[in-house]
Parts: sequence; C-alpha cells; structure tokens
Amino acid sequence: MAINKIDVNKYKITIELGYDILGNRKRKTEIFNGTKPEAIKREAELKSEFYHIGKTMKINDLTFEELSEIFIEKYCIPNISQVTTFGYKKSLARINPIIGKIKLNKITPLILDDMYQQLKIGKKGELGYHSMYNLYKVINVIFNQAIRWEIMDKNPNLKANKPKREHKEKRFYDLNQVKKLLDVLDNESIKYKTLIVLALDSGARRSEICALRWSDIDFSTRTMSITKSLKVIEGVIDEKTTKTESSKREIMLSESTIKQLEEYREWQNAYKLINKQRWKGTDDRIFTAIDGSYMFPGTCDHILRKIVKKYNLDPICFHELRHTCASLLINSGIDPKTVSKRLGHADVSITMEIYTHSFEASKVACANKFDEMMSQMQTI
Repeated sequence: MAINKIDVNKYKITIELGYDILGNRKRKTEIFNGTKPEAIKREAELKSEFYHIGKTMKINDLTFEELSEIFIEKYCIPNISQVTTFGYKKSLARINPIIGKIKLNKITPLILDDMYQQLKIGKKGELGYHSMYNLYKVINVIFNQAIRWEIMDKNPNLKANKPKREHKEKRFYDLNQVKKLLDVLDNESIKYKTLIVLALDSGARRSEICALRWSDIDFSTRTMSITKSLKVIEGVIDEKTTKTESSKREIMLSESTIKQLEEYREWQNAYKLINKQRWKGTDDRIFTAIDGSYMFPGTCDHILRKIVKKYNLDPICFHELRHTCASLLINSGIDPKTVSKRLGHADVSITMEIYTHSFEASKVACANKFDEMMSQMQTI
C-alpha cells in the first residue's frame, strides 16, 4: 500500500492485489485529487473495495474468459500466425459473453452443449457446419492447452456434442462449362484470363495464387512452386507460409498455361513502363493491384463473379475452380494420390472424402469403357 504525493492536493494511491495465475504481481492504482487526509480515507475505501482479490489467485478461481486471455497472450501471439490468432479472437468474442464468467471447474459438457445451441442461432441466421466447427475447435484447443499447462485435468468439450458435417456436393464446371468460360475470357483482359486459366490448371487456392512471384515459375521445366499463402487481416498482410506443410508443393503446368503466363508477363512489363510513376510493386508479384501492390485474395472472387454475371454463365465462385480442376483430373483417370499432391492435401483420404462423387462417377465411366471395349471385340 502506498500514497505518493504528485502535486499540491494530488496523490497517487497504490493498492497491492497479490498475484495472478501466472505469478505476475497485480496492483490497483488511482490518481486522487484532494488533501492528504482525504487521500488516506480514499485508500481505506479502495482496500475495502478490493480486499477480496488482494491475494494470490488460485487455479480454481480462473474463469474461461481469463483462461482465453492467457491463451491468446502466452500461446497464440508467440507461436501461431496472425490470421489464426485473429480467427480465435473472433470466435472468443462470441463465446465469452455466454461462458466467459464461468469458473473452469464449473464448466460441464451440458453447459457447453447449451452454449453451442445459443451460438448456432446466430445474429444473422443459423450458423453452418464450418462456423460451428470453428467455435468447437477453439474451445478444444484452449482446454487442451490448459491441460498441458496443468491448469485443468480434463477437457469437458470432448463429451459435448460435436457439430455434424452437412454433406453437400461440391459445385464445379464440367468440360463444356469450362470451354464456355475459356471462350468468353478471350474478350477479357489478359490479367483476368491468366488468373482464371492458372487457377483451373493448378487447382491452387486463391491465397496461394495471390502470393506467387515470377521467381516461383520455372518456364523451362513448366513447374510452379507454391510455398506461401497471402491473407490480409484488418489491413495487416500475413504471408509467412502455406495453409499446412503439405500445401508446399511443386506442380507442373500445361504448355498452354505456360504460354499464357509468358504473354501476360510481357504485358505486365509493358504496363509497368507506361505506369512507372504510380507503380509501387517491388516484390515481383505475378498478380497485383493496379499500382503494383499486393492483390487481395477477395479480388479473385470479384473478377470471376463479374465475368460469370456479364456472360450469364452458370454460377461458380473462385474456390470452385479448384474443385473443377480436381474433378476434371479425376474423371480423366488421374489417380487419387496424384490429384491429392497437386491440390496440396495433407492426406489422400481428404481428397477421397471431398471428391467422393467425382470418384464414383469415374468408376462408372471405367465400367462403361470396359463395356465399350467388349462390344468392339465381339464385332471383330
């Protein structure tokens, strides 16, 4: 406890509040305007007001909200990307108003199930599987980390109801729809055409495409290296690494795509000369904003959406060009492992699960092909 004079009739009052769960010293400080006797009286009032927390905090006193703050500060910020940390904070902004004030040793699977029911309703309509699973995953990660820190003995979320995946068929273009798209691209800018052709050929994610440099393309071997993923969170660019370690990959592009890239590079070099006064690009990006700075991944969606609407094509979003690439490869007889590596999936089982419909259709095509062969043999 201390009362320090700052100026005439102005004092700094400090009340000791013990230590938090991490052993950090806690204090309450107040600047008080008045006489010395009045400052002494105010100090007594503060002691009375905060006496109940003027001790070392015990683990059993920790609430979920306090644990989540420790989790962000001590685990997320030093260890994981800004994008993931931002996602955790967004999820916690929904979770903490419901269970934030509950002590950890009072949180049960029933309480968590009730929370998930409240969260599922949402402010703008019912939340889908992916949104609910992200909330479930955040709770799991926090509780598991608390167990490692020996703050908790068990994870009550493991007995809560896990969100169920809603099976939805992936939307993608077939060969005829791809041809229509490529035909209309001849009327669009070379940048738009190159962006979409590269997405269709490579199956790369939009964040991976926006992170590409010209140095990632080897024109002599027709290979493209994917090592980074560009995301922008609240105006801050995060471009450290790909989605997962398996997402780092080198893929071979078709001759037509390489030719398209070469033409686009020539156009971009000419554009930079004409617009050198406003060109800000310094890192040799393949796809940029008009001033040469990085291109937002969301711009990919905007470009494709504009083209689809302009030419009255079947609805498709930019990520579904990735599904289109996978589906075309599968239906042309490319084996699942090769498709999985091209897409950068961690395991071939992920590819099999996502594109079950395409693999089933491919099996039917194989059977029909055999029938055709047998019919031809009988006529010989």
